[in-house]
Amino acid sequence: MSKLNAEQRKARDNERFSQRVDERRVKGEDVVAYVLANNKAFKFLTKEEKFSFKERQATLQEEATIKAQQRLKLKEQEELERIQAEFTEK
Repeated sequence: MSKLNAEQRKARDNERFSQRVDERRVKGEDVVAYVLANNKAFKFLTKEEKFSFKERQATLQEEATIKAQQRLKLKEQEELERIQAEFTEK
């Protein structure tokens, strides 16, 4: 087996992603969910699927931001409670 150069690897990978997207489409599976998990397959989506992908990606990013903010607030609250507990013990 010979080694592939970068261009050949890219062509091989693109063919694989294209096949996987097409297989999922034929099976009626959620193609956008697959692309959310593997961004390299994005270019094989239809225009409508790309729009759906961008909407869902924005929603996921917004949810992640909200969760991160909640974790930060919780961490700050725990730190504040820890400091208050230290002062009340003394």
